[in-house]
Amino acid sequence: MSTVVAFVGASGSGKTRLVEALTVAHGSGCPAVIRVDDYYRDLSHLDFASRERVNFDHPDAIEFERLASDLGQLKSGVSIHAPVYDFTQHTRSNATQMIESAEVVILEGVLAMAEVATRGLIDRLVFVDTPLDTCLSRRITRDAHERGRTEASVRDFWETRAAPMFEHYVQPWQGQADLTLRGDGDFTTELSRIRTWLATL
Repeated sequence: MSTVVAFVGASGSGKTRLVEALTVAHGSGCPAVIRVDDYYRDLSHLDFASRERVNFDHPDAIEFERLASDLGQLKSGVSIHAPVYDFTQHTRSNATQMIESAEVVILEGVLAMAEVATRGLIDRLVFVDTPLDTCLSRRITRDAHERGRTEASVRDFWETRAAPMFEHYVQPWQGQADLTLRGDGDFTTELSRIRTWLATL
């Protein structure tokens, strides 16, 4: 059985950057990575204006049924074909991505701990702690560059959805984390800390 490690924190906290660097740093023995965001429900049945009104920071936006099934397969040593999500259109791509199991499986995403079925498969928890004003600044930059969104729309998403949902579904888990990383600290230092910690599992 693989060890499943969840990486959580606010949107823009630096989770993805750490996980991506971690897989490169591990080379051939790198962990398998499954991202919660790839499991957003397909909204192609809605017009774009209606999709924009969906609260993507609420657990209802995630297809946890499939996520739990896929995570369970990976934990059992079975490879999966995970979905691919198009964030510019709020729809799921027809393509899939193959993820091979490994000794350590990383589940990365804001809402990784928000559903009982998925939470029951998680063995260890890493919390990336970053000031929320820093997270917002990063999200504005990312969404403008990668998703074609205006600063005004990003701020609206943040104030009405992202920040309140973080406080409700994510922040309470910080006290139960097995390891807390600084998302605004020295990146090399934090990466070294997580690599050392993973080696003890």
